[in-house]
Amino acid sequence: MHYKKIIFIGLALLLNSLYSFSQRYNFRQYDIEDGLTQSQVTAITQDSKRRLWVTTLGGVSCFNGKQFCSYTKTNGLNNNFTLALSLNKNDEIWVGTAWGISKFNGQKFNNYKQTKEWVGKLVTSHEGIIYGLSSTKLFRTSEKGTEFLNISSEGDDNVTALKVDDTGKVAVAVLRKGIFYLENEKWRPHPLNDQLKNLYITDFFSDRFHRNKLWFLTNEGLFAAENNKISQYVSGKFKVIEQDSKSNIWIGAANGAYYLTDTALIHFNGKNGFSNNMVNAIFKDAENNIWLATDGTGLFRFIDRSYVIFDESQGLRSKIVMSLAKGPSAEEIWMGTYGGLFQYKNGQIKEISIPSDMESSRNINFLYNDRAKNIWIGTVYGGLWRYNGKRMEQMVKDQHAIAYNTILEDSRGQIWLSTNAGCFLLDQKRKQLKWIGKQFGSTLLETYLGEILVGTQDGAYLINSKHEISQLKLPQLAGSSILCMSKAAGSVLFGTSDNGVLVWNPKTGKTMPISTRDGLASDHIYSMLADDQGIIWVGTGKGINKINTSNFSVIKNNNEQALLVECNQNAILQDQNKVWIGTTKGAIVYNSASYIPKSGKPYIYINSVTAFAQNKGNQQKQQTTFKAGDLSGIITLPYQQNNIIVNFTGIFLTNPEGLLYQYRLIGLDTKFSETISNTSMNFSSVPPGRYTFQVKAITKSGTSSLNAASFTFEITPPYYQTGVFRLFIFVLIVLLILLAVYIIINLKERKRKLRLKIKLEEQFKVRKQTAEDFHDDLGNKLTRISVLSEVLSSMIDEKDTEKRNIILKINDNVNELYRGTKDILWSLNPKNDKLSELLEHIREFGKEMFNSTPIRFEDHIQLNHHDGKLSLDMSRNLLMIFKEAIHNALKHSKAGMVIFSATVQDGVLEIGVKDDGQGLDAAVSMDGHGINNMNVRAQRINAKLNINSDHSGTEIMLRVNLSTLMRATNV
Repeated sequence: MHYKKIIFIGLALLLNSLYSFSQRYNFRQYDIEDGLTQSQVTAITQDSKRRLWVTTLGGVSCFNGKQFCSYTKTNGLNNNFTLALSLNKNDEIWVGTAWGISKFNGQKFNNYKQTKEWVGKLVTSHEGIIYGLSSTKLFRTSEKGTEFLNISSEGDDNVTALKVDDTGKVAVAVLRKGIFYLENEKWRPHPLNDQLKNLYITDFFSDRFHRNKLWFLTNEGLFAAENNKISQYVSGKFKVIEQDSKSNIWIGAANGAYYLTDTALIHFNGKNGFSNNMVNAIFKDAENNIWLATDGTGLFRFIDRSYVIFDESQGLRSKIVMSLAKGPSAEEIWMGTYGGLFQYKNGQIKEISIPSDMESSRNINFLYNDRAKNIWIGTVYGGLWRYNGKRMEQMVKDQHAIAYNTILEDSRGQIWLSTNAGCFLLDQKRKQLKWIGKQFGSTLLETYLGEILVGTQDGAYLINSKHEISQLKLPQLAGSSILCMSKAAGSVLFGTSDNGVLVWNPKTGKTMPISTRDGLASDHIYSMLADDQGIIWVGTGKGINKINTSNFSVIKNNNEQALLVECNQNAILQDQNKVWIGTTKGAIVYNSASYIPKSGKPYIYINSVTAFAQNKGNQQKQQTTFKAGDLSGIITLPYQQNNIIVNFTGIFLTNPEGLLYQYRLIGLDTKFSETISNTSMNFSSVPPGRYTFQVKAITKSGTSSLNAASFTFEITPPYYQTGVFRLFIFVLIVLLILLAVYIIINLKERKRKLRLKIKLEEQFKVRKQTAEDFHDDLGNKLTRISVLSEVLSSMIDEKDTEKRNIILKINDNVNELYRGTKDILWSLNPKNDKLSELLEHIREFGKEMFNSTPIRFEDHIQLNHHDGKLSLDMSRNLLMIFKEAIHNALKHSKAGMVIFSATVQDGVLEIGVKDDGQGLDAAVSMDGHGINNMNVRAQRINAKLNINSDHSGTEIMLRVNLSTLMRATNV
């Protein structure tokens, strides 16, 4: 076996003494005070929603970055002693306990008593199969049962470690046989098993950055197998190992954790921010955070920040670091506090004494390195001191009433001092101060032209080579207190106490303000430093910022939680690639050259959706709650439950407090909202329709979540907003309009009929009265004329034939006039308006006409109960048509028989006069006035008049619809 021992335990302990005491590392601890069910954590895993699941000796806990949710035997777990856990493809949690296995599907536990011993390890293969260790026996399990597996043909396999790599490949370490990989249901041995079988392997993994490199732990320490060689890296007894995103190795031990890089081994313990307890498990999450499960102190997250902190726990008497300077030797830093002067060297902090009996000489206000590598020490009423590498001497005698604020060595080697008594130049040989001006300066800076800038409580002042003082004419600085100044990229930067940073270009005169609006943590600027990489470090009253000198923009912090500290004035220093900043919480050291891998993106999911109605009543009936499992499809809600509350959770374990959210409700919104910090949204009185709610998580640096959680819901409209109801209302309105029109028309018709009835009644009276008066008056006169004509005839000689003939003609005309007026009087009589009366009158007229002639007259009238009133016009026209027809038959037909007929067939009235005479001469008769009058009268009543005549006789037939005939009655 080829071993290459690189770091033994002795070296590890030496490094431990060097590094653990030197600085304090950043860990975040979670224990029972944070909600962890029990402080002895045994295993860690992460589900698809980025939640951490941890097993403890008091149950299982789920952590979303802000709070824990615990599950114990009370919730259905078979035993609270939980030792292992793994997730299948459905995010179901399999838990190994002292009594077997429990499976949690998110709602309830199912317990399986399938092993005799405690289940100490569980993993999930890429097929979703659960493998585990019970004592030293390998098994695979499902709901159906558990099957114990043999790795070798001998069947006496004692499995000491079980692992699954990032691809889901299962591997095991078998005592005295080596490491085996499961491929296609067969166990493939590791190529170096001839050497590995002699080692007791307790944990192992394949290197994520170096292919074919295997890291493993034995009872002798940490080893790696690569290129057919096995090399030992660290000697000691360890429990678990893991690799982070920077390829460094984490080792869990009985007394804390070890961190192995390419250049160092760091022991994390209680002295430098971690714990002295055993580490049972190490886990790298999806955001590249490292989690450590300890035995008794809970769960820890390593915060891989670009800084470390030196405070009282590392040996400082006071954590308020007021000033910083480089020490006499390399990698030596001096720190001034109000509790004395301290030296950081070789990973240790020790106090440096100042040769003075005055207590005020321990109140260090500034430290300064000049070009001669002297260290200047300014105190508050404790004097001005200088250390030249060998001894410390006081530079100003008998000036103990002065508080030294700041110091500057200009390009000519002059030492400028700003004190509570004004600005001075120091005569180093005489150790005397030369007073320059009364301005109380808190900071000094030499300009590009060699002038001295003094920052005061009332702006900035310039001191030229003749020591003349004038105020810098910058309106932006008027009335501002200047706390610090710096030069960068041809500009001068002023740090103020209330207005942030002002960038001034002396050549162009242009200024540019930088404040909290631009990203600064605070507008109180206490220190500034331009480093070698073109970055300006800014110490503020609420944290530390960096400014890019190319455009003077504030560089956004990464996704880690911002460090909330108050920096001290002018306490800033660069030493090689490290930037030291004095704060009220200690000295913070940034490694500007260190690489901090980007954390993963946050994840977000919807917990529940509640829909409720605003109206009062049984609230349970008016409210519906949907869990996460109910949101896969489209949710349908009644229109009453149009108030929606959406609860969601963003997972960002790197900095859960810095997570913000944006949302939109598609259907009402098109763009995402402004960022909010709430984890629930309330939508009130959402109108009916289909909507999709989307929410995404955003870190403070602007990184959006890996996903956007969403769900779709539809609010059904009330019945009065449905299409069917609207169609019904439309049809109803149309019907109502038609009904209204019908009623209006009907009312108008009724009024018309009423007016017509009144009119007809008046006509009836008039006609009756006219007929009576006409009959009485005209009848009497005609009778009188007839009588008088007969008297006159008797008085004339019988031989006077001429006169008698005239009297006879008068008598004949009177008789004809009487007969004509008789028809008029008949028509005027309202009693004769019926169709049957008209036909009867025509029949009587025919009988009378053919009474004294050889022509036989017959009638055939069959109305089939169709009778009704006729208008005067209708009656008159029908009467005149058939009187003319009967008269023509008598006068011209030379017939032996004339038949008058009237029948009703299919609603048509047919009235005819037929004879068997010689017929009519068509050429003569059609041009006669009688025939023309008959056609005109037929057209007036919308009737058809047909005249058929031949040698066998003549037939005159009139056809008219009864509806037309009766409608013409006007009533």
